[in-house]
Amino acid sequence: MKQALWPWLVLLLIGIIPLLVLLGVGAWWVWQQQWFWLWLNLAVLCAGIVWIAARQLNRYQKKPLADNAIKFDTPFSQRDQAAWAAVQALIPTISHDTRQKLDQIDTWLAIGQQVLMMVARHYRPRAKHPEMDIPVTELLRMAEQVCHDLHEQIQGSLPLSHVVTLADGLNLQRWLDHLSNADAAFRLGRLILNPLTGGLYEAKNYAQTKVLDLTLPRLQDWLLEMYVQKVGHYAILLYSGRMAVEQQKMDVLSAKSKEDSQQARNQNMALNQEPLRFLVAGQTNAGKSTLINTLFDSPRAAADVVSCTDAIMPYVLESEGQFSGLIFDTPGYGETSNWLHDNREALDKTDLVLLVCNANNAARAADRLFLEGFQQHFKDRPNRKIPPLVVVVTHIDELRPVREWQPPYDVNAPNGVKATNIRAAMDAIQQDLLLQENTNIVPVSLSNNEGLGPYNIDSLLLAMGQQMDEANRARLLRCLKDAKNSEKWTRLWQQVAHSSRWFLSKIGDSLP
Repeated sequence: MKQALWPWLVLLLIGIIPLLVLLGVGAWWVWQQQWFWLWLNLAVLCAGIVWIAARQLNRYQKKPLADNAIKFDTPFSQRDQAAWAAVQALIPTISHDTRQKLDQIDTWLAIGQQVLMMVARHYRPRAKHPEMDIPVTELLRMAEQVCHDLHEQIQGSLPLSHVVTLADGLNLQRWLDHLSNADAAFRLGRLILNPLTGGLYEAKNYAQTKVLDLTLPRLQDWLLEMYVQKVGHYAILLYSGRMAVEQQKMDVLSAKSKEDSQQARNQNMALNQEPLRFLVAGQTNAGKSTLINTLFDSPRAAADVVSCTDAIMPYVLESEGQFSGLIFDTPGYGETSNWLHDNREALDKTDLVLLVCNANNAARAADRLFLEGFQQHFKDRPNRKIPPLVVVVTHIDELRPVREWQPPYDVNAPNGVKATNIRAAMDAIQQDLLLQENTNIVPVSLSNNEGLGPYNIDSLLLAMGQQMDEANRARLLRCLKDAKNSEKWTRLWQQVAHSSRWFLSKIGDSLP
C-alpha cells in the first residue's frame, strides 16, 4: 500500500511547489519594499484585538447568572422570598455534567422535579411527600404557565425558533455526523493543495468555532436559568396556595375562558375595593391626632394635647375628592402599656404604618418596644408581607433655637443651627430605634408657626406615595386568603351543582 501511495505524494509535492515559491517570493517582496515591519505591527495589533475580545467574551460567559434574574410583579411574602432565594441559589449549583446533557428531555424533567421538590419541602416541611400535597388542576395550570412563558421567551429571543422543528434538528445532527469524516478529509486536501486558501479557511473556521464555544454555553445557561426561574416562580405560587387566584391573560378567549376571566376580573375588582389601611401609632402626646387633622386639612380627630384617643378611630382618607383609603388613629402607648396585645387585630390588618415620634422626647424605649412587637407580629406570619414604615418626626419647631422659624430647612446638608438640630434628632431616632438606613424619616411641624401653617407635609405625602407599591402588595397578600376561601366555596358549589345535574340525568335515563 505504501508503494502505491508514494508516487501520488511526489506528484502532490510537485504540484504545490509553485505555491510554496509564491509564498517565499511574496515574503521577500514585502521585505524588499520595507513593509515587513509594517506587516509585523499590523499582525501584532490584530492579535492584540483578538486577545482582548476573547477575554471580554470569556468574562461575559462567566458572568454570574444571578445578574440576569427575572423580575416578577407577583407580590411575595416573607416565606415566598425565602423560597425564591433558594431557587436562585440552586442555579449555580447545577453540575457541569448535567449541563452537558441538556439535549435530553429527561435532564429537563429531572431539573424541574428538583426545583418542585425543593419548593414543596419549603412549604410542607413535615409532609412525607410534600410534592403530592397539591390539587391536580393547579399542577396542570402550573405546567401550562411554564410552557407558555418559555414559548414567549424563546420565540422572542431565538431567531427561526418558530420555523425549525425537532425533526429538522435531529436530521441536521445525523447529517453532520455523516459528513464530519468527509469534511476533515476535504479540509486536509485543500490545505495540502492550496496552503494559502486552506490556511485562511482554517483560521476562519477556528475563529467561528471559538465564537460558538463562547456563545452556545451562554445561550444554554440562559435557557436553563429561565427554565429554573419559571418553574420556581410558579411552584411558589402553587405551594403558597395562590395559583388558583392568579389572573390569567389570554388574547383569544373561548366561552369557558370568558366565564373564567370574568370571574377573575370580579375577584380582582373585589380585591381592589378593599381599601388601603394606614395605621398611625406613637407615644402619648406625640402628635398623632394632629397629624391626621393636618393630612385631612380639617379637624376630624381629637388633638391629643392630653391623651384624648382611648380607642382606635378610623377615618376616610381622600385626595382631591377621590377615596384613597382608611387611616386609623390609635391610643398612645407607653413603656408599660399593653398596646400591642390590645390592638393586635388592627395591626394585622395594616398596610402602612406611620410611626409618630416627638423630636423633643428622648425617652424612646416605648417606640423601640412597639417596633420589636410590630416586627415579631409579622415574623410569626411568614405568609404575609411586613407593611412599610414611615417615621414622622414631629415638634421640630420646638428644637433650639426655639424662636427661630425660617423654613425651608435642608436636613441633608444643614447650614444653620436649626437645620443641624433637626438632622441630629432624625439621626438619634434612627439609632435609638435601630432603623434601617433606607427607612423613610420625615421631619414635620404641625403647629400654626405664626401664621405660616404646618411645615413639610408635602414631603410626608411624597414619602407615603413612594411606599404605595409596597403597601398595595401587603394589602393584596392580606386579602388573598379570604379571596381564596371564597373562590374555593364558590367552585365547590359549582362542582356539586354540575355533579347533581349529571346524577339526575342518569337517573332520568334509567327510569322507564
